[in-house]
Amino acid sequence: MEPIHLTTSQGNSKILIKEGLFEKSGELLKKEYPESKFAIITDSNIKKIYGEKLKSIFPKALIISVPAGEESKELKNAIGLAEKLLSNGFTRSDVVIGFGGGMVTDLAGFVSSVYMRGMKYIAIPTSLLGMVDAAIGGKTAINLGAKNIIGTFYLADYVLIDPNFLKSFPDQKQMPGMGEIVKYGAIIDKTIIADLKKESLDLSQIIIKSVNAKMNIVSQDLKESGIRKILNYGHTFGHAIETAMNYKLSHDQSISIGMVIANKVAQNLGKQDENTGKIIKETLESMHLPTELPEELLIENLIGYILKDKKRHGDVIDFVIVPELGHAEIVSLKPEELIELAK
Repeated sequence: MEPIHLTTSQGNSKILIKEGLFEKSGELLKKEYPESKFAIITDSNIKKIYGEKLKSIFPKALIISVPAGEESKELKNAIGLAEKLLSNGFTRSDVVIGFGGGMVTDLAGFVSSVYMRGMKYIAIPTSLLGMVDAAIGGKTAINLGAKNIIGTFYLADYVLIDPNFLKSFPDQKQMPGMGEIVKYGAIIDKTIIADLKKESLDLSQIIIKSVNAKMNIVSQDLKESGIRKILNYGHTFGHAIETAMNYKLSHDQSISIGMVIANKVAQNLGKQDENTGKIIKETLESMHLPTELPEELLIENLIGYILKDKKRHGDVIDFVIVPELGHAEIVSLKPEELIELAK
C-alpha cells in the first residue's frame, strides 16, 4: 500500500486509501510511533458505534469524546481537550488521532496544532466529507460567531482513509460529502461529474480522484494566499447559510445551495453560460442535495454573515466562480455587489 504524498512548503502529509485500513491502523501507527502515547478524539455518536473497536485496536489509548454536532467546534471544548491531555501527561512527542467526521478532524487538528505549540496528529476520517475534504490539506478550525473563525494550518502526519466506513449507507448518492465532490468536479476535474452520473458509483475511485484534486491545489498553496482560494467555490454563501440556519442544514447541503448561487453570480457577470450552471445544479440534485435557499432566509439577510467571511480583505471578498466545468476563477466583489448579483 503506497501512500499518496502531499508535499508543501510547510511540511508533508502521507495519505493512505485502502479498504480495511482501520483494522490495521493500530499496528501501523504503533510501529511508526513506538515511544508515543495515543489520545483519540472522537464524538459521542462515533464512540457509541466504534468505541469497543477502538479499544481493541488501540488498547492503551486515551479515548475522549465531545458531543456530536457542529456546535462542539467551540473554544471551550478545545480547552477542555487540552486540559485532558495535560492531566494525562501527554507531551508534544505523543500523538492525537482525530477519529470521526469533519467536525472531529477540524477540532482534533486544532488542538494538536496548539497543544505545547504542536504535537503529532493523525486523521482517521469516518465520513465521506472528512475523507475528501476536512481531513485533507491541513486546515483546522473552531467556530466563533461564524464558521471556522479560529484555526491554523497544520498538516496531519498521516491521513488514513478506509472506504469501508461508508458501506452502511443504503444509497451512496445521498451520502453527506457528495457536495464537496461535485465541487471538485466543477472547479478542477470534470471527469468526476461524469463519474457521478453513472448509475453505480465507484466510490473508492471517486475518493481517490477527489483527494488528488485537492492535493494538487494544496501542494501549490497551503495557506490559501492564491490558488487554494478556488476550493471555496460555494462556500461564501454556503457558510453564511449554514450559520444563519444554526446548522440545521448540513455543510454539504449549505454549500450545494452556495454553488448554485455562485453560478447565478457568474451568469449575471456574463462569465458562465446557463448550460454549465444547469449541469452543476442537476448533478447536485441527483445527489439529493438542495439547490434553493430555504424559504425563511432572504438573500439580503446573509450580508452580515458574509461580512465575517475569512476571504474578505478591505472592502471586497474574493469570490469563486466557474466559467466552465473543470475551471475556476476568482473575482473580487464588494459584499453589497455580491448580494445584488445573487438575486
